[in-house]
Amino acid sequence: MRGLTCAGAVGAGGRCAPRLSADVSQTHNMNRGLRCRHAFEFVCVHANGDVVCSIIDGRGDFVIGSAHQQSLSDIFAGARAQELRRLVLSTADSYCPAISKKCPLKSIPFEPGEDPPVRIRFLAIEPTTACDLRCLTCPVRDFTGDVTWRDAYRDGGVSFLLWDGLRRSKQHAADGVRRAIPLLNGRTPAQLGRRGASLLRGRIAKSRTGTLPIDVLKRVVTEAGPGVERVDLDGMQVREQVESTIVRERLLDWVIFSIDGCDADSYRRYRIRGSFEVAFANLVRFHRKAMGTGIRVIWQYVVFRWNDRDDQFRRAIALAEELGIQICFDFAHTWGRSRRSPDDLRYLTPYLKPFTALPGELRQDGW
Repeated sequence: MRGLTCAGAVGAGGRCAPRLSADVSQTHNMNRGLRCRHAFEFVCVHANGDVVCSIIDGRGDFVIGSAHQQSLSDIFAGARAQELRRLVLSTADSYCPAISKKCPLKSIPFEPGEDPPVRIRFLAIEPTTACDLRCLTCPVRDFTGDVTWRDAYRDGGVSFLLWDGLRRSKQHAADGVRRAIPLLNGRTPAQLGRRGASLLRGRIAKSRTGTLPIDVLKRVVTEAGPGVERVDLDGMQVREQVESTIVRERLLDWVIFSIDGCDADSYRRYRIRGSFEVAFANLVRFHRKAMGTGIRVIWQYVVFRWNDRDDQFRRAIALAEELGIQICFDFAHTWGRSRRSPDDLRYLTPYLKPFTALPGELRQDGW
């Protein structure tokens, strides 16, 4: 299976389209909507076997099936998946009723009555929820047993404590309301409305944890079919012995190392319990082993407000260029996201991950 390469869209042969009147053009734009790519082309399998649209639904709020009980083709063609696609197309803006929030991936314009093609092109697999890190805003913080709101201040300071405390309090309150009024459990997000669906989003179920058995993982990849263009396998730190096997047998097309900073201080602010020195050494070691094999090694730098200074960007770029490693910046959309002006960061455009965008700008092509 090969990694996806995608070129941008081009114009219609350079021919001029007839000009619409102001009234017709305005009406046309009002009727257009936004959709995502994932509900129509993507399958994401959580470590407990739940299948969702993408990693944006890390909580598992809209599960379309179980890899333990059904084949991917049955799940993707099933009633629940069809309902997901209907919900995506039911709103014209970036709000997705399926997950009851605005989705940064809902950015592809579509016309009224348009019927987007439906087929599995991309597959993402989360092998396990077990993790020795407790990254800020990661869903793992909500369903692991050793991280509670009491850890918020130590991990992220006062601002994160306030954000995390309010969020968790709202979830507990939502669970209490649903227990008191069971009728609400049968209501769809559309029936609850945007505000109601958001307020009634409770805690993540404990069943969200798990580890995919190797036979299920293999079956899922096989069931994705020969038409799948990309498989994303979420991983953790890889032992040197496993690295050698990956390189020797060419098991992957590319490997992404998420190192969100250029030094120990900026890295550990988000990657709680992590070590910049260890993570960067792993990146360099794997890169050197993979040189000349065709395996692409990428340094992914997720940008937050504490690692978004120009000197930090330039240091990371210099480190990557010195070692001959490709670096890509991806701006976070969660708590702690960068507030910098995109106009001040245009020099980073060559280093953005494909289809992503600078802060305050829309991601492209549904990614």
